[in-house]
Amino acid sequence: MNAILLSEDRAWCDAVLPRVSRTFALNIRLLAGTFREAVSIGYLLCRAADALEDSWPGSAEEIRARFRLLLDSLGEDDVPAESLAAQARGAATGESDLELVADLPRVRRVWRALPAGDREILAECVRTMATGMCRYASRAAERPPGAPYLDTEAELHDYCWVVAGCVGVMLTRLFETRQPTSDPALERRRLELAPSVGEALQLTNILLDWSVDARRGRCYLPAAWLAEHGLAPRDLVGSARPGVAALELRLEAQARAALARVPDYLDALPPLALRYRLFALLPALWGLASLEHARTDPEFPWGARRPRLPRARLWGEALGGLLGHHGTALRRLRAAGGPAGA
Repeated sequence: MNAILLSEDRAWCDAVLPRVSRTFALNIRLLAGTFREAVSIGYLLCRAADALEDSWPGSAEEIRARFRLLLDSLGEDDVPAESLAAQARGAATGESDLELVADLPRVRRVWRALPAGDREILAECVRTMATGMCRYASRAAERPPGAPYLDTEAELHDYCWVVAGCVGVMLTRLFETRQPTSDPALERRRLELAPSVGEALQLTNILLDWSVDARRGRCYLPAAWLAEHGLAPRDLVGSARPGVAALELRLEAQARAALARVPDYLDALPPLALRYRLFALLPALWGLASLEHARTDPEFPWGARRPRLPRARLWGEALGGLLGHHGTALRRLRAAGGPAGA
């Protein structure tokens, strides 16, 4: 591979990261060297998959075809990534995530330059994510507009696995290639706990994005939940209808329960792996703080906007973690599993 071209591609990937992420671009600074590069490229590949699901509407067959190109781009052939990028250039209208897909060959070239082990760990994660997203997105395209995206609570947890839980496994495997353990039981425990980190963040985001998603026709609350209260997705926004508060509390309780499991994952990591521990800890603290902040909005969750954690609070949570208040932070997360709204 041309060294100058690869250097330019790496610089481009570093520059695009803040444009497709609000907090991850801050958090990634905790990592260094090849670990940081592998995690960054993994994130960009996952964001490309996310763009196919969220920002590029089409028929079910069009959606399946795009995801097939993304999956095929994880092989030896350059053509699938170039074909998908060419299509994205025609669809991108200032959307950063579709612009990322339009430059997918640049991300792919950096991915191809990673060590073989890292490359395959990232590919396995993206395959899991893209396959699952394709299944849900193509099914939604075949349903009437405004239909719930998910049917059951089991699908809610499966969806969290394919869009976020598998990322926790990817991160854990990348970490273990750099700090392997001689304890197989501990290794298994880390991998078993890893999905809960992603699920905690995904459930939190589903709750915080409830109103925005519902207004654009995407409802992640299971249809079975809505049916219990006689609600349709359109009933979730605009005013505090009966049943909406109960559904919010139910989803928040699940998000908090998942956040409360994050300390178990951190406890399975070496105490001296401080940078990676903080990398996993801070998003969970931001998620919990975001739920607490949302509670101060009288129109949450049915109002017109997503509650945004003030930047001062964002940095305050980060500073607390960086100053080493791990015991306090872990106790806060464990307590998050108590009653929602407490």
